[in-house]
Amino acid sequence: MKREETNEEGGAEPCTYLLTIRRVSFDAREAEGFGDYFRLLAAAGCEVLVVDGSPAEVFAAHAAAWRGLCRHAPVDPQYKYLNGKVNGIHTGVALATHERVILADDDIRYTPFDVRRMSRLLDAHEMVRPQNYLSPLPLWARTEAARMLINRAWIAEGDYPGTLGVRRTAMLRVGHYDGDVLFDNEEIVRHFRAEGARVHYARDFFILKRPPGFRKWVEQRPRQAYEDFVMRAKTLFFAALPGALALAWLAGGWRGAQAFASVVAAGSALLAARGLGDGAARFFPASVCAYAPLWVAERTLSTYWAFYWRVVRGGYPFGDRLLSKGTGRDWRAVGRPAPDVPPER
Repeated sequence: MKREETNEEGGAEPCTYLLTIRRVSFDAREAEGFGDYFRLLAAAGCEVLVVDGSPAEVFAAHAAAWRGLCRHAPVDPQYKYLNGKVNGIHTGVALATHERVILADDDIRYTPFDVRRMSRLLDAHEMVRPQNYLSPLPLWARTEAARMLINRAWIAEGDYPGTLGVRRTAMLRVGHYDGDVLFDNEEIVRHFRAEGARVHYARDFFILKRPPGFRKWVEQRPRQAYEDFVMRAKTLFFAALPGALALAWLAGGWRGAQAFASVVAAGSALLAARGLGDGAARFFPASVCAYAPLWVAERTLSTYWAFYWRVVRGGYPFGDRLLSKGTGRDWRAVGRPAPDVPPER
């Protein structure tokens, strides 16, 4: 969707854009695409820092492809968390030369306008938690977009993004967060909050997230459900849906089952529509709300798929390791905080 950007005088203070990456094989087309993105970030005033946990031969190919476009560094072996991305983040924060640091997953794409706005917000806050939107929108991405809108409607802080802005001094002050979890993107937010850092939940600040390919999307389904186990009421709701549907069928036959399914479908679509507030309607087509019932059905199946991984395997794989914890100590310590600063208007 078309971005709505305002004219601004002057540039933002410089920042470090920190990307952690790990690939088991080299993809020349992907590397070229990252190279183009690194040029855009550098033109926007970013120090581009890539911490690469790939095997030696892939690391070398990345280094050759990105020479002159970024700082390219290996993961510091002193960090030994089970979630390798966390090791990369700590490595990168230690290497960053600027106070303002943008942490971003490999599917996140900032514009120069986004970089300037994030830098401005970091002048007043120690962490900024924006929102994501998806583009393009194949079928599976439309169900994911509906999930994002439902989270925005249900959770005061908004959906869980794949990027954050942090102040380097604050990151060093609050220390390490639990790096043995699947849901590291939110664990770090809870850690900052638990340590008294100034966290801004920017519900009206939207950063592009590229949707995964279909195979990766399928792989992510049980992982997201596994990460939700700490939200017991949510997990119980989805786990109970098949039983509730069966009871509706026993009580009223097919009409009863259809009525129950219709109520759930309509409720999910209306909830997604509520998530279009705070500027989201500029980035989410209203039509994705109609895909909310598909997400409810998918999450119900994925919850049982995640139960299998938990009971039979004892965890869920992340990279080449099996992680048993979806979330860590800071999620439980902080609970569900309320935004302390209203969105910009």
